[in-house]
Amino acid sequence: MSIFIKFIFFNIIVATVLSINCCGKYEYGPQFSLRSKKSRVAASWDINSIGSQILSNNGDSINWKLERSSNLTISEKLFNNGNPQTNSYSGSWEFASLKKQLAIIIDGNTTLYEIKRLTENEMWLDDDVSYLDGNIYKLKKKKFNWY
Repeated sequence: MSIFIKFIFFNIIVATVLSINCCGKYEYGPQFSLRSKKSRVAASWDINSIGSQILSNNGDSINWKLERSSNLTISEKLFNNGNPQTNSYSGSWEFASLKKQLAIIIDGNTTLYEIKRLTENEMWLDDDVSYLDGNIYKLKKKKFNWY
């Protein structure tokens, strides 16, 4: 191969790598994923923290099950003065604003969350899309034991 062809090939590779690094949709990544956004969102998620509150510190747990069919189930176990209270909600979910937001619809009420991070095992959601004092919900994909 001539030097000119090698130079052109090198420039194409550099341009491809640079375009991949700058095309991430979400503020905290990932920059590139082979899985679709819907396949990454459709899972069972445990909320680890909301803002500075770590849920597992006091035994609270909140699970969101987002199905590919857009069905949603939320299960909560929250402790109030040492007494557990359980709640369950059903609804649906969908993407909004060019898949930059997640809309949670329960009983006809819609709550929008800005997606800050969406990886295979982690999702961060901002509950205030106006960027004013929003809490970041940090979710981890629920691990299943197959025994």
